[in-house]
Amino acid sequence: MWLLVYKLIRPILPISSGLAAWIIAQACGAKFEQSIAVVISIALSTIGASFYHYGGANWMYARKSDRLKFEDPELLRLAGLSIFCFSIGIAVLWLPKVCVLISLFNTLAIAAYSAKLSSHWFTKNITMSIISATPVLIGWCAGNVTHPIVPWAIGLAAISHLAREIIKDVKDILANEGKRITLPMVLGPENALQISGALLLIATVLPLIILQFTENVFQITMMVMSALILFTTAVVLIVSKKAGNCETLIQASLCLVLFALL
Repeated sequence: MWLLVYKLIRPILPISSGLAAWIIAQACGAKFEQSIAVVISIALSTIGASFYHYGGANWMYARKSDRLKFEDPELLRLAGLSIFCFSIGIAVLWLPKVCVLISLFNTLAIAAYSAKLSSHWFTKNITMSIISATPVLIGWCAGNVTHPIVPWAIGLAAISHLAREIIKDVKDILANEGKRITLPMVLGPENALQISGALLLIATVLPLIILQFTENVFQITMMVMSALILFTTAVVLIVSKKAGNCETLIQASLCLVLFALL
């Protein structure tokens, strides 16, 4: 039971999205209570997306449906929508209107992704890339100033997750056959992995730019390690053309950035 709940919630995602929103909100001068509201709102939005995603385990989600067996997936979709409503409600009560719009966007984007957008690689990957940047966006909009770290944080989140989505599509190419059109199906797995690697080379520069906002040796070390992981992962993808654990390494690199900026 607890394993099922863990797989549904996927704690690393709401925790990392909440931390990202908190860091940016504080950097942009948001009040403490608004920063807390931002964390809760975006974390709930992430959990709601997971529930709705698994609840949409129809022909387009055969792989996930096989991984986690549900007697009534529609109940999960309903639970996901309910969690989304809580997320939007928190934004309405304690956050600026633009944050409400971001929370609403996440709900509509996930619903559209499940219904249609995930069927083609372009809309699928771009949608997930944008959604992955919303923790930074909502944190930014909760504040009353614009910290110069914002554009670099948005770029790092969007580009890294775009590369990660391509890697996931390579791993899922057999499960996706006949269900959606992914980039590896169009260009071939090896070419797709090299594109992912090229994106990571771009992403590698961003933690190094963010170094200017660090204040101590620990932060500098974490940022440099993040850049090194991204660079190594990019080289592996471009040279060996194998997915391996690259998806996990990208996530680890982003976590190091979060730890550095807390």
